[in-house]
Amino acid sequence: MLKRSLLRLLKTVALPLLLTSVACRQIVLVHTAGLSPWHGGGFGMFASLDRDERRILMTTVQDCDGRQWSLDLAATPQVLSPAAYTYITTFPTTPQLRTVAERGLAHAPQPLATEVTTAPSQCISRVQLQVWRLVYDGEAIAYEPITSLVEVQP
Repeated sequence: MLKRSLLRLLKTVALPLLLTSVACRQIVLVHTAGLSPWHGGGFGMFASLDRDERRILMTTVQDCDGRQWSLDLAATPQVLSPAAYTYITTFPTTPQLRTVAERGLAHAPQPLATEVTTAPSQCISRVQLQVWRLVYDGEAIAYEPITSLVEVQP
């Protein structure tokens, strides 16, 4: 008898409570920690444009002469592997972004000739990173930042 009532309690209370807590946790992480709605066990993927492949990691590099250029870390595997890029844009944290920025500071490739007017110096003075997501505000589709700007200097 006790076994049967325990099983009934598990079916009617514990399992629905577990599923509800997983969904609520995902909602909280999406709105507070930048988790992609497509991850974490929730159902936000059915009502959101925010997917991994639509998130971008905006990276700006500055040389010692003050010239800046953008860096596509998705195309720079010596700084960030494709799997790490997806992980960082899916659930970005400041320590992860700082680590990637430090790697970018050490290995940032030089810009294309069309990106700057003169040849950049070999010295990199600053790398800035920020994760952005696609949003729809009822009128237009645009990108907005998820994280604060992370900046690393030597």
